[in-house]
Amino acid sequence: MSTLSETPTPNGDDDFPDDKSPAERREWWDGLGGERRQEFLEIAPDLIGNLDGIPSQVRDAANRAYLPVLIDSLAQQSGDDARTKLDGLRAIEDEINKPTIPQTYLLGIGDEGTGRAIVAYGNPDTSQHVHVPKPEGGFTAGAVRRALSTAIGARGDDASSASIVWLATDTERKTPAYAEFLSGLAATNTAGDQSP
Repeated sequence: MSTLSETPTPNGDDDFPDDKSPAERREWWDGLGGERRQEFLEIAPDLIGNLDGIPSQVRDAANRAYLPVLIDSLAQQSGDDARTKLDGLRAIEDEINKPTIPQTYLLGIGDEGTGRAIVAYGNPDTSQHVHVPKPEGGFTAGAVRRALSTAIGARGDDASSASIVWLATDTERKTPAYAEFLSGLAATNTAGDQSP
């Protein structure tokens, strides 16, 4: 995954909010015009797709654009580590490309550790209930499919809910990244603002 120093941002944007809170990132995104948003999605989908506080539909589009790039990069590498990540990412790609009800949202991907993916079933930005279980360890193709199946079951038939699965090396629930992700969900969820 790129860092801000590795991936140029549009017009050398010094205001890119990678060091801001998810709420500040949401405010930054909302303040951008349509052309600037599109520019970020084209130039830095890996950064936008993994930035907590950015709306889920935007993150999904960015991550779906970046996923083939990440897969191609890993396919050119050798070794068991690269193969495990590649198999996991290909399993994610297969799962998110299936027509599902509810719709899937790819909220995060990466090749750090043994690989990482965050997939939501249902839109967490518009859901009244968002189920986010403890992050799952392992990134094998089988672990990916089991975790996604569990997420679908957790969501059930409740159309006002979303269920999220987080697959990563780090399975600790109270990591800074996990806490920031939850803050990002709170920053983008609009269900609390809707009338009953």
